[in-house]
Amino acid sequence: MLRQNCGIHANDTGIFVYEPSVIKSRELSTDLFYEEVHQRVEVLRDALNINFELKLKQLNYGTDIVCLDDQTKEDFIQFCFHFCNAKQGIYVDQLTLPSHLIRKGIGTFCVKWLKDSASAFGFKYIVLGSVAEARTFWTKMGFRILTSGELHNFPGYQGRYSR
Repeated sequence: MLRQNCGIHANDTGIFVYEPSVIKSRELSTDLFYEEVHQRVEVLRDALNINFELKLKQLNYGTDIVCLDDQTKEDFIQFCFHFCNAKQGIYVDQLTLPSHLIRKGIGTFCVKWLKDSASAFGFKYIVLGSVAEARTFWTKMGFRILTSGELHNFPGYQGRYSR
């Protein structure tokens, strides 16, 4: 059955994946890994705040979860992800922008940073669930939609995404 409004088939998983073409081997200890991730996230936060005049702060809810959030409440901006599958993958929990900030390059900046970081840290994939309105964006960013038969190859989304 096809949903006429957004062109989604009934067997559509809504789950997208990106697999880096170049994956560096992991040479960092666990402590150094988290320190390096934290430093990279600080650089991302500062670049977004300066280049796009945002007011993002880094909120960490645990060692495997990273969240940048606008605490001003003027805009609802979030970029949150976590490491999954014994740190083999990254799951994007949120990339949310208000309508007046869409198509300004912010999402592209975040995703390029995440793809570069995934390659640099040796992650095998990035996985996420997408709303229909954002699917073209994810495809343009090099992600592809997973079939139901592929879902078991990319753990990390379970229980986090529903259409």
